[in-house]
Amino acid sequence: MFSFFKNIRQINNNLRQIKRTLQQMNMRMIHPSLKVFNIRSLMKDGVIMLVYNVTAGVVVDKDVTERRLTVTVNDTPVSTKSYAADAVVFDEVGVNQGDKVVLTLVDVDDAGNVSEPAVCEFVGNDTIPPVKPGEFGVALVREV
Repeated sequence: MFSFFKNIRQINNNLRQIKRTLQQMNMRMIHPSLKVFNIRSLMKDGVIMLVYNVTAGVVVDKDVTERRLTVTVNDTPVSTKSYAADAVVFDEVGVNQGDKVVLTLVDVDDAGNVSEPAVCEFVGNDTIPPVKPGEFGVALVREV
């Protein structure tokens, strides 16, 4: 019986985490500027690498045909990649702790005109605390 309640608590915790994540993504999806949030860290060659997910608001002008994201790390351009006009979620960006990162996003219309850039600058730094532990559960086992 105790394991049944434990499973229900775990399912409730998972549902709360999913709800929180969907709310965060929804806020970032409709916000008109370029946004970055840390999603995880991993080990590469013995060094912890921070992996960020990049999102932006939807395109405003109907004649936009392409979006270009440029990633610069420590003043060195690392990549420039083109995306479809309806893209709001872009590739992950991996950096080391302390790296200076500049993301630049421009929209290009069907005449080849390039928008003013949306710029996001940040330093790779793991500042996101872990998710709050699940709720405690106590069940009476027996009386003696």
